[in-house]
Amino acid sequence: MTGSSAREGVVRDRVAALLAELGVAQPLTGVTDHAASLGVVQGVLADRVVDLAVTESGRRRLRAELRGRRWAEDRRVGVPEVLAAAEDGRWLLSRRIHVVPPGGPEWAERAVEAAIRIAPLPAPPEDPWAPPAGPVLRRARASVADAGRLVRAGVRRGELRAVRAAAAQLPLSEVTHGDLRAANAVLGPDGGLVVLEWTGVRPGPRHRDLLTLWCSTPGEEDRAAIARVVLDRTAGWEEPDVGLLWHAVALEQLAARVVRPDRGDGLDLAFCRARLAEARGIAAELGSPAGPG
Repeated sequence: MTGSSAREGVVRDRVAALLAELGVAQPLTGVTDHAASLGVVQGVLADRVVDLAVTESGRRRLRAELRGRRWAEDRRVGVPEVLAAAEDGRWLLSRRIHVVPPGGPEWAERAVEAAIRIAPLPAPPEDPWAPPAGPVLRRARASVADAGRLVRAGVRRGELRAVRAAAAQLPLSEVTHGDLRAANAVLGPDGGLVVLEWTGVRPGPRHRDLLTLWCSTPGEEDRAAIARVVLDRTAGWEEPDVGLLWHAVALEQLAARVVRPDRGDGLDLAFCRARLAEARGIAAELGSPAGPG
């Protein structure tokens, strides 16, 4: 037996033991080891998903997920149903969402509605989850490697630095989900919208979630509908800030696609480049203080 096979067997046994303790008799259809990146392992059943923390970071992540879902439910935003959970974050059992691919007028309308419901301050108490930083030397090596990938992909380093720095100064005037990509806003079989991944809820700049949706939405008509909502909800004096953020979100999406090609949102490099080109034009029209680089 290879090392990876042995590891997979150990992970499956741990998840199966937890399910047996919880009295869940359904067989596992799959187990995924996210220990290195998320600190959890995940088991998938016919109609449930179980997450088991295997590191302290994973435990904090599951606590943050519970925090975010409960807060969102109070705002009438659809979230995966929690069937059972350890309050200390050791494990989480959820209803499995059999998703329909995002897109279409109904999806766009409901996704926008969810973003608007999330936005009003205050954010939930306690801190959002962030992955551990890792050793300084490893971060430095990764930074050098990532810089090379970005340059080869056509990302302008001066633009990236300038836009990031300017966007970091924007007022934190709304609540942001933290990662409201189209892939995280899904229609369930009953037609209701469910928003996934609640570990990163925090204060953020105005329209961050709507602009993240816009950047990651595949359909042109759906993007246009989201853009109209953003512009309709933006006062004249806000336009430079919103233009700057529009530029920043599209730039970050392209950078993430280059350095994290396994992100799993289905967006290819050409799509991300096209969104950045479009966002640069919108930012210029709105009077963004950061130029295109």
